[in-house]
Amino acid sequence: MRKYIYRIGAFLAGLPLLAATASCEDWFEIMPQSEMVAEDFWKDEQDVESAVGACYRAMLEDGFMRRLIVWGELRSDNVVNGTSSDTEIGYILNANLTESNSYCKWNDFYTVINYCNTVLQNAPAVRERDADFTEADLNHYIAEVKGIRAFCYFTLARAFKDIPYIETAYVDDTQRFQVPQTPFENVLDTLIRDLKTVEDLAVTTYGDDNIEYTRGRITQKAIWALIADMSLWRGEYQQCVDYCDKILTTSSNPLSLLPAETYFNEVFFTGNSDESIWELQFDNNTQNGAVRTFYGDANNSCLLSAFSLETYNGQDWWNGIDMRRIGSYAENSGTYHIMKGIRATYSTNYENIGFGNFTSYNNGLDNWIIYRLADVYLMKAEALVEDGDASGAVDMLSYTYDRAHPNLDPGTLKEQYGTSPVATVRDLVLDERQREFLFEGKRYFDLVRRILREGTATNVINNYILRKYTSGMGLSQSTVMSKINDVNSIFMPIHQDELRLNHLLNQNPFYEISDDISKN
Repeated sequence: MRKYIYRIGAFLAGLPLLAATASCEDWFEIMPQSEMVAEDFWKDEQDVESAVGACYRAMLEDGFMRRLIVWGELRSDNVVNGTSSDTEIGYILNANLTESNSYCKWNDFYTVINYCNTVLQNAPAVRERDADFTEADLNHYIAEVKGIRAFCYFTLARAFKDIPYIETAYVDDTQRFQVPQTPFENVLDTLIRDLKTVEDLAVTTYGDDNIEYTRGRITQKAIWALIADMSLWRGEYQQCVDYCDKILTTSSNPLSLLPAETYFNEVFFTGNSDESIWELQFDNNTQNGAVRTFYGDANNSCLLSAFSLETYNGQDWWNGIDMRRIGSYAENSGTYHIMKGIRATYSTNYENIGFGNFTSYNNGLDNWIIYRLADVYLMKAEALVEDGDASGAVDMLSYTYDRAHPNLDPGTLKEQYGTSPVATVRDLVLDERQREFLFEGKRYFDLVRRILREGTATNVINNYILRKYTSGMGLSQSTVMSKINDVNSIFMPIHQDELRLNHLLNQNPFYEISDDISKN
């Protein structure tokens, strides 16, 4: 094989030749191989199932998972330096992001996209060869891979804005695509339309005996969550509300919020809870090394630690005993170690839980939650407030807020904010999303969405991002402001290798050095 790998996907030369497997756990652990002989594959349904399994397995790769964390958390006001260091992570934390940083590479995501495109291209013909392969089963697989592909493109668009959009499979490493970027808005509109064509074809549930499938594979509710989320980004607020309501009211694959005293351990430490819509599955054979590296290993070594959100404008930001504060991070020797999903505490003395009470360690078994029931409530809350319904938004926020505050009477949030103006509730939604989704790869994207809505980065930078740049970070706020106070700066630069290999790509204007930026 040629030494270079086309950077728009670092696409492998075909899809893996994989054996059929018997159990849920094995199915998620399929290791993609680098190449296959086409005539020896795509013969029956088992080949299609194995190929779909490879799409999921590729999302468990370390590079893919690292980027979910880096793109969704690093530049937010959730995290600061941890107890260990990494040069490129340090550059990003210090607002010194350039096109040479390896975390600007997107090949791990385009690899998954290519797997999905290959399934979509080849699976229909398998039905003609396998008489037992029904149209309904084919449609289930198509809905799955379209959901996976949509998530990958959605994540890329949120991180880079305009991106190459490809629906054909790359099968020959001697082929070198020249693919221009598709505008951010067009990508999302295309994805929404595409998902609507398969929303009624997707599996609703795999049953109680296959909970890893129902929580670990794309179901109808996962597709609805993706549509709702992308609608929020596109400003289609009523559509977002409508799809959230589908999730909340459809009885198949029922979802429920767990009680305050058990939900943190069950949702984040154990995984596959009754709240989960879709989460990536890890186990002893396929461990979540990225979370372990970034958030903490058995020796409490971590690239990232939590920015302490104890007070804001002189007030208790958590409003007393908040289970999300108790379970998300804990202070030890001056460092706020991230605990969410990493360690568990079984103490019920909520007022006195500290670092020493987190006695169980997950050892890289942390599932990565993409959507859960809280997402639905808070997406709907944001859509409602942006549509002018502040009271309805507070109603939605109360679900997660009440659950997280066992010491407060239900409805406390409604009493406090029920008659507040839209601007106040808009800020409350952003704060509640931060509290609920700490370290889940969502915060920076929430800030980006708000910046796009406001048309300027100044407000978000001044009121949120800058607050973590204190003397302890080694940077003055004015220095950071000078580096990032531009709407284009909120997106990642395209890596220099991509620009060299694809002359149709245009660098994010904020990171341009010259007109002929390293493309030769």
